Amino acid sequence: MVKFLNINCMSNTKNLQQHLLEKFHYYSNNELVNLNNDLISSNWGKNKTAFRMALISILSKRGIDLSAILTTEDGFTQIHQVMVKLEENKLIPLC
Repeated sequence: MVKFLNINCMSNTKNLQQHLLEKFHYYSNNELVNLNNDLISSNWGKNKTAFRMALISILSKRGIDLSAILTTEDGFTQIHQVMVKLEENKLIPLC
């Protein structure tokens, strides 16, 4: 008898992202910026996107201006993967 294992990878990513949102809630804005820069500069593997989306979501919910790292083309918004600094409640890309 053959048994099949059905793995839903999207569900696992969503659970990870929700878990990260709950944990990142307690991080300071500067800690989140440092984490973003670490994610950009190093290889975090396949879960890198979940980490980055969770921290960007938390910063956005806190009212941090993300406009300097966002672009919109043809109705799609893209978040640029750049190192940033926080100045006057706004994320500024580092050159």
